[in-house]
Order: sequence, then C-alpha cells, then structure tokens
Amino acid sequence: MTSSLFPTELLPVGGYDWPRAPATSSLKDGYRRLWEKLRVLDDRQTDLAPDDLERMSGSLIPDALWSALRAHQFECLDKVYLEWARRKDGPHSVCAFVMMPSVPQDLLADWTRDRGLDLVEAAAVPSGQTALIVPDISSLVRRTMDGRAAMRSYLAELDGASRNVLLGVSSWTWTYLAQTSAIEAVVSDARCFAPFRDKALAELIRAHMGDEVLKSAASGNDILTEDGDGDLKDNYLKTLAARAYGCPWAAIRLLDAAVNREAETQDRDNKDKDGKKDDDKDDKATWLQDQAVPQLPEHFERIGHFVLHALLIHGPLAGGDLDAVLPLSVPVGVASALGRLGLIDEDAGKISVRESAYPHVRRILSEAGLPLDRL
Repeated sequence: MTSSLFPTELLPVGGYDWPRAPATSSLKDGYRRLWEKLRVLDDRQTDLAPDDLERMSGSLIPDALWSALRAHQFECLDKVYLEWARRKDGPHSVCAFVMMPSVPQDLLADWTRDRGLDLVEAAAVPSGQTALIVPDISSLVRRTMDGRAAMRSYLAELDGASRNVLLGVSSWTWTYLAQTSAIEAVVSDARCFAPFRDKALAELIRAHMGDEVLKSAASGNDILTEDGDGDLKDNYLKTLAARAYGCPWAAIRLLDAAVNREAETQDRDNKDKDGKKDDDKDDKATWLQDQAVPQLPEHFERIGHFVLHALLIHGPLAGGDLDAVLPLSVPVGVASALGRLGLIDEDAGKISVRESAYPHVRRILSEAGLPLDRL
C-alpha cells in the first residue's frame, strides 16, 4: 500500500512530532473529562445526531484495513533495516526500534519471520552472520537491584556482539532505560514510526471503508469531506490523530469504538416502495460519538496509577513480579478492577495494558502527573 499521504520514513527517537488537536477540540475535551470525573456528564454529546443511536455490537473495521496497515509498516521497516539485517560483513551495530504500546506486540516478530531473518525471544545473543532481531526486551527490564545488574550484563553482551542486532522496545521501556542505564551508548541508532495525521487516516479509511458515510456526532458533518484545498472540512480526524498520539492502530480502534447507528435502521433493508434498494447515503450514515474516557475510582486511584505505569515499562507481569517493581504491595482485587474498566488484560497468569486502551491509559497517567514516555 503506497500513498503520498502515508508517512514512509522512520523517525529518530527524539524527533517525533506529536499530533495536536485543534484548540477548540482540546478545550472541549478537557471540559468533558472534568465533568466525566465529577460523574455528572451524560454520554450524549450533541443534538445533531439522531436520538436513537446504538453502539454497534461488532467491529466496523474490515480485516483488509488492518492487513494493509501492517503491510505498509512492514515496508517502512524494510526501507531502513532489511538490507542492513541481511548484510554479513561488518562493521556491526546495535539498533533499536521503539514502538508505542498501541502497536501490535507481534508486529516486529512477524516482520522478522516474514523476511526470513533470525529471531530470538530470550536475552541470549548467539553468534551468526546476519542480523539478530530481538522483538521485545521489556521482559528483561526490572526496577530492582538484580534487574539493573542483569540489564548491565545484557548491554555488555550486546556491546561485544559480532553481528548486527535490532532490539524491539516499548517507548516506555526505552525512556526508562535511557534514564537509568547506558543503553544509548550501546545502541547506535534508535527509530520509531512517524505519526499518522488526519489526511493519512482519511486516506486509509477511504481505501477500505469508502462505502461508509461517517459523520461526527459533535458537528453533524461527514468526517471525510474535503474543501477546495484538499483539507478535511471537519476536525474529527485531526482530533482523533491527537487522541491516538499519532498511532494509526490506536486511531482506528478509537474510531471503531465510537461507531453508532440508528437502532431502527441497523437491520433495515433500505428498500423503497418499488422494492429497490434506497441509494440515499444519508439514510445509512454511521455516526461517530466518542465514548467517555475511563476514570479510576478514588479508592484505588493512587495504586492504579502505579500499576498501569509499571505495566507500560515492564510489559506483562505476574502478580509477584508486579509487587517487586513497585514501592508498595498491590491490594487484592486491583488488577480485576482495572480489567473491568477495560484497561488491562490477563493472559497465562500475567497482566498487561490492553492495546486498545493505551490512549486512555497514557492520558490517565498524564493527568496524574506521572513521568511519560518520550519518542
């Protein structure tokens, strides 16, 4: 999938240009979150949308969109790393590819397998000629004395590697390691995906959902309509890009979560009196009404912040490991409560921040004043 609107470069870490919402959208969003926190805000945002909107039970997003997005990002990785990874002669270097937690966790591993490169899941650095890809080093990071010693040993092994090495790193893990270890002395080049902005998101949606009429419940406008200069008339996608921090995976998931349709038309066959299908697209419009941002209840707000912050830095953790990296023990039931809020998942005895909830989690931690990741 190629388009002049899609970002094709990998940016150096430190050069990420975070998308910003229009000033009016930011003010409205802040005001809305204040009233949500006070628990007095009705979920209905506007009188412009039909009164009988209902959330869709399934996903509106076709599998082809996700596949095309993955293929595009594979091409971005190819452009920077593929020739380097297949090179057998020196000099050798250690590089890092830094990703937001909203990017699918298996993306770098899948790219590695698809391109026939060497993949290792553990901390070992076996000898070889072509590059070694380590898709996720978060499991090696522990905020303990033993954990720091183990990371120093691993970095020393990387520093003496006789082959190219590419580390996959969460943006939160990278920020922590950059502040507490010598990783930036060992890694010669760290890069990340460039942000998807409103026009790139519009291109992606049009390519795979062109038959859908998507309207903002806040403005009543079609979010894909352009003006004479090729700019989008409505600010919905510009605000969406900012809410997703430029990650297209997060943006499309947020859009999908905002989908509403009129209850009386969800199963209607849209036939006119002659039995022909109604071609009036307005009658089949899909409305986008953003859901409220989850809020942590006051009785476990403080420990909830610590748990979410730790999971972003360390990746999936078992209960005992979670206690070891926090300054206080996690009370029984906190993980279950965060799961009920839709913020974390549990799999094989380990909990992790849910990919689809990452924009909400980052916003919660930002509003709490905790240190954030840097790109």
